Amino acid sequence: MNQIKKRHHYVWRNYLRAWSNSNDLIPSLIKINNKIAITNLTNVAQKKLFYSLEEFTFEEEYYLKKIILSLSNKETETIFLEYFNLFTSYSRFKRILDKNNISENKKSEIEQFLKFMKSNFMEDFHSDFEKFGQKLIDIKKVEDLEFLKDSSALMKTYLFLCFQYVRTNKMKNAFIKNFEGRSTVKAKFFNIISFVIATGMANGLMNYKESKFVFIRNNSKIDFITSDQPIINLKEHETNNKGNVKSMELFYPISPKIALKVHYNDGKNFEHIKIYENEVKKFNQIIFDKSEDFVFASSSEQLEIYKNCL
Repeated sequence: MNQIKKRHHYVWRNYLRAWSNSNDLIPSLIKINNKIAITNLTNVAQKKLFYSLEEFTFEEEYYLKKIILSLSNKETETIFLEYFNLFTSYSRFKRILDKNNISENKKSEIEQFLKFMKSNFMEDFHSDFEKFGQKLIDIKKVEDLEFLKDSSALMKTYLFLCFQYVRTNKMKNAFIKNFEGRSTVKAKFFNIISFVIATGMANGLMNYKESKFVFIRNNSKIDFITSDQPIINLKEHETNNKGNVKSMELFYPISPKIALKVHYNDGKNFEHIKIYENEVKKFNQIIFDKSEDFVFASSSEQLEIYKNCL
């Protein structure tokens, strides 16, 4: 059996390497104490057992399934229920183990497997989705986006982007705050529901809207920064009368000099724009404002500016 993973990263380490040096050291503004540190990528944007599978009661499973079905449609219901079955399987196995008389040797073997499953199962899924984004974070020019003309590559890229947007600690904390006091919606539901939300978003982008990828070249002396909420919705503030976000325009810095924007198409699949100091500062401020615990830059000097914003 492979090693149990205890340190779960909610921001892809390979993505952050664009801001780190050859030794995987990255300048980091740690917001909780307003300090700047040069930190190894292993130690940032992670929490112990963040994606650990949960134990659920029958009642909790009932309400979780009900929420998942309410978020599904004919196209997504099957995969959403598959997520439900996969990520509640640990809990069901645990109940079976606790109720049955099993020899000590066999019980110990099963417990070890369940311990591995609890820690690694969802984390491994996120690692698989990260692979869908490797080509995207490697792009250097707008022509490198041509691979997205293939529908399979496009869908995988949408899945990657939507998972990186939803999977973070900031999103988890927002979910908990939003449903605080609701007895039927538990904080422990978030990791499973995040799979549902991300997949639903990707399905919408793929099938309901023509979307455009904008390649943004930073032509200023100021670098893009990033954070532990690396993808942001620039239209998050546009809500309907129920308080729901009406539209989406994703912004994703992929290196100090390159960023991507994904929004609804107005005639082109891909576009190349160049931006300069004022626009870079504007995007960086939004990234800083939407961060949770960590802000990252290619230099410690650049982060000094943001210490005064806390």
